[in-house]
Amino acid sequence: MQKGTVGKRMLRDITLGQYYSVDSVIHQLDPRLKIRMIIAYIVISLLDRNLPLFALLTALFVLTVIVSHVPMSHMLRGTKSILIVVGIGSALNIFTTRGTILVKLGALCITDAGIVKAGFVFWRMLLLIFMSSMLMYTTTPTKLTDGFEKCFHLRGSTAMGITIALRFISVLAEEMQHIMRAQEARGADFHSGGPVTRLKSLRTVAVPLFQNAIDRAGNLADAMDARCYTGGKGRSKLNPLKYKVQDYIGYIGLLIFLLIAAFLIVRF
Repeated sequence: MQKGTVGKRMLRDITLGQYYSVDSVIHQLDPRLKIRMIIAYIVISLLDRNLPLFALLTALFVLTVIVSHVPMSHMLRGTKSILIVVGIGSALNIFTTRGTILVKLGALCITDAGIVKAGFVFWRMLLLIFMSSMLMYTTTPTKLTDGFEKCFHLRGSTAMGITIALRFISVLAEEMQHIMRAQEARGADFHSGGPVTRLKSLRTVAVPLFQNAIDRAGNLADAMDARCYTGGKGRSKLNPLKYKVQDYIGYIGLLIFLLIAAFLIVRF
């Protein structure tokens, strides 16, 4: 019973892609500015690997979390499973990087350079995942669609498809939870046995989950069609995007960040 409760709680913890409704300065910023900020943040974090630069990226992330009022516990809960995979992938660098051998475990060698590289890889992936998810936590689906459309010059239907795909993560997780509860009420067991046994037991969930996903997509398409939605040219918007004073200040802050990051990359 305890294992079943843990499994259901894990499904509820999938918050990636969900909008976190709270009043903050970050929530009020124009989505075009936030998308460009995230792109600049990702590019800068992938360009170089030095301690001052990563300290700057971390400080910016901490400031964003504080100003956005999105709880760090909420973000950690939503990315828990992803962080496990990232941790395992980062740890592989310990054994595959050449350097001074610290510990030898048969054919595997732990090197000092491997530990440093693994730490930086894990640090970088944490920042990328959390900052990227911050875009969805602080932007409504409608504004996110408008932002993608304007920033990348996409057709309205294409931008809407990207946004729906991102938001569908939490929807499918909730649907999977309902299916598992229904099958457990009929005697199904998803929490006993080894990992292979548990994966095999989930086969009975895959078919109804796939069917429900198709049904939801069909209902969504019918609802959009009933409201005469068209994503092509000439489609007007009820609330078109307009820059405000805080957005211009945000662009100035973005420019300052890029200048400081460029200095740190060149200097260190």
